Amino acid sequence: MLLREKINEIRQAKRVSIDRITKTGISKNKYYRFVSGEGSLSIGDLQKLIELLTVSLSEVVADSSERDQLIFNEFGDYFTLDTTEYEQRAKNAARRYMATKLTAYYTISTVYELGAAHKKDEPVSDYVDDLYSSLKRQKFFTIFDLQVFRILVPYLSVARFFKLYPIFTTSLRTYEAYNPADGIELMIKIHATAMTYAVSTAARARKYLDFVLTQVSNMRGRPFAGEFAIMKRLANISRLYVMGNVDAAQRAFDSFFGAAKRLDMDRLYASPNMQTFNVYCKKLTSHAPEKLQPTAADTVLVGLDDSAGVSFAEVPMGAAFEYIMKLKKLSVHEFETAGMSHSKIYRVRKNLAEFDVNDLFAAMMAARLDVRDVDVYLTTNSTAYGRSRFGMRHLSVDEMQLAITDYENLYAETGFDVYKEIAFEFRGTVLKHTVPHWLQSEELKQLSMEVSDHLGHFDTWHEAQQRLAAWPMLNQPDSNLIKRWMDQTVDFGHYMETFRYPYDPILINYDSPLIQAVLNKDADRAEAIYARQFAEYQHRPDMHIYFNYRWHMLLNAEFIKVLREGYVIPLTIDNLLKDVEVITGERDFIQPYQELLTMLKEVYPVY
Repeated sequence: MLLREKINEIRQAKRVSIDRITKTGISKNKYYRFVSGEGSLSIGDLQKLIELLTVSLSEVVADSSERDQLIFNEFGDYFTLDTTEYEQRAKNAARRYMATKLTAYYTISTVYELGAAHKKDEPVSDYVDDLYSSLKRQKFFTIFDLQVFRILVPYLSVARFFKLYPIFTTSLRTYEAYNPADGIELMIKIHATAMTYAVSTAARARKYLDFVLTQVSNMRGRPFAGEFAIMKRLANISRLYVMGNVDAAQRAFDSFFGAAKRLDMDRLYASPNMQTFNVYCKKLTSHAPEKLQPTAADTVLVGLDDSAGVSFAEVPMGAAFEYIMKLKKLSVHEFETAGMSHSKIYRVRKNLAEFDVNDLFAAMMAARLDVRDVDVYLTTNSTAYGRSRFGMRHLSVDEMQLAITDYENLYAETGFDVYKEIAFEFRGTVLKHTVPHWLQSEELKQLSMEVSDHLGHFDTWHEAQQRLAAWPMLNQPDSNLIKRWMDQTVDFGHYMETFRYPYDPILINYDSPLIQAVLNKDADRAEAIYARQFAEYQHRPDMHIYFNYRWHMLLNAEFIKVLREGYVIPLTIDNLLKDVEVITGERDFIQPYQELLTMLKEVYPVY
């Protein structure tokens, strides 16, 4: 199915009328010419359209015919391939390179040839040198480049790794507000490698450690991303030791290790590079703090200057591409090779013309941009309706309360679902953190009813709706409807596997309905939800490495045990929650669950 056909299909499934589309400034004639293939849309119009439909470009492209002509999480399954698959993909990319002369295909072919050579135990140095040289000449990594860097890491010397690491850390600024799940994993793996290398010798620590700890401490991403929090906690304890607070650091390490062991987290599972936390600590503390302080003879690692990195918050797309061309040292010839005319390239760069969809796809291949790079632009640029869904991840509860009113007013003015969904999302977060006995509150009943009514208008849910999917299940008397919604969520989770994303919404999204059923002593519903969660957990062993999923399943097992045994042992649940707080250094992770424990003690006998 072509992208234009997919967009129209989503419009129909979301029951978005043409009249609503015209309110965005896209005329009825322009829309129908686009979906019929007689015309194209500007990027500005495409941005309005996908935001109106509350989908991402990635979700639209994933099921479209254009996917094979674009870079879309190209290396998402790289480490699961066998020799034959590496070789076949290398040949396919090489054929495309010969036909198009696009550098992207040459790079893809080289990466797969590297994988095949490694599997066959053949020399890989030529492939490594080629890819390393390509990355080193740039000052900015796109998502595609970040994936190449991740694949290269095991083959790089420490010196080469730290040549690329500052480019990596600078590039991450672009993705702070919008991190796909596999992007978070990639960031963790590379940062963990940097921490491991930086403490391997005292000499390296003097050169690299301060810079690495600073970068890890500054990581930003999805709220409650457990691996981020764990790494920051480890970096902060390491900083204590480096500063000479040895006793305080040792106490903090001991507390951290104890909690990690009880949570079956003796290592950061998302990153094999770090081995275990204990090994890292022993290596760090094998160097006296004074030996870790840089001397005049040490060349200390520093980041790139502030002009590097790309912020999409304000700039038009033409200016964004101009900047990317400069940082990636791309020539106009590469864009011409991809199919853009010299005149159009000039006019777009000078903001005298706007990309249309075909121009965008050509430019993406020339600049080696993943589809999700464009999602970053579309969702963080100041003209994007959905900007705040991603760009306001770090708001305080008070700030969210103010934002809720703003978005409700915007929805009233425009009728755009994206504003309503952002308001719902923020209301749920605020409710969990501010309303006593929130799972049994009138505020929750009201939110559940409103979200249920909203989602009931759609025949198809996308990621924006999946984030809201658990709310309608709360206080929902129709068990068959709950089962259907859970089926829809499971289907979406499996659909996300086609993105090669490590994402499965059911494993966390349905904690609240499970716990509410336990509080209501509704054994049938609680057992049905838990069985579905557990089955999905077993179905997705790839998810077991992620801390959020691991500790939520541990907690859910404790809650279902309360229902089955008929009493609650507060210390067991409280200790689990405290361990989560210790290892992450974040109380926000556990605050709503401590409130749930209080509710359980009022409903069940305390043992």
